[in-house]
Amino acid sequence: MVDRNRPARYAPGDRAALRATMQPVEILEVRRGEFVPDFVYKIRVLAERPARPYNLSVPEHDLADLEI
Repeated sequence: MVDRNRPARYAPGDRAALRATMQPVEILEVRRGEFVPDFVYKIRVLAERPARPYNLSVPEHDLADLEI
């Protein structure tokens, strides 16, 4: 069960990673999910060359803390 009163785990400007691939991402925007009872993050995937960075919207459970 999701606590609707808790704060978002990440804030705009924070760095995280996609849980499936561990690719680093930058958080651009945070909002409440319309159909998902969780936060939805607009992120920029920080792809390395020759790939280009791209934007996605993902639910919070698809993000993990960035391992350095």
